[in-house]
Amino acid sequence: MLTTAATMGLGLATAVPASAEIVPIPVSYTVTGSTVVKKTGSAMQLGPGTLAGNLLINDETGEVGLNADLSLPPSQADISLVSGLLKIKATVKVVPLGPATGTLADGTLTTHALANMEISNIVVGLLVPIIPLPGTCKTKTPIDLNLVAKDIDITSPSIPVTGEYTIPEFTNCFITDIALGALVSGPGNTISLNLTSTAV
Repeated sequence: MLTTAATMGLGLATAVPASAEIVPIPVSYTVTGSTVVKKTGSAMQLGPGTLAGNLLINDETGEVGLNADLSLPPSQADISLVSGLLKIKATVKVVPLGPATGTLADGTLTTHALANMEISNIVVGLLVPIIPLPGTCKTKTPIDLNLVAKDIDITSPSIPVTGEYTIPEFTNCFITDIALGALVSGPGNTISLNLTSTAV
């Protein structure tokens, strides 16, 4: 009977699969790129910044996830309006509100991140921006960034990702409702980033 019980116990043990384990694989990238505001058509260079964290491998299903911290330095925005007569210069900073997450499936990398946009050091003028305006503006709600790279090799030294996003209205700024919302807030803004591996 002991032999029978032992055999039954072994059978039950082998019938129950082990719990899946998530295996982290460290990754680190330098981030460069640009974004274009649809309303103004103006482009702003981004980076160089960093994206550092882990690929998350499910050792049972083979599914691949991403959890990484994105950091971008402030950038300068130069906007021309009224046929180039009105010039606006400002410092723009993207402030992530948590790690970027994502998945890699069928060769497509999809990432998601939430961030605030802050605009400061605003200077305006006719032909040349010379008049400083007070205040530091911040988006009322976070920007929802969803970026995609198709047909990629995760081991490649460089990965391009692209997407569209909406710029929310701004708050806590002298020209919030008068200018910023009318000038830049709205959907259809594009962003292109290049992730270059820094792995040795």
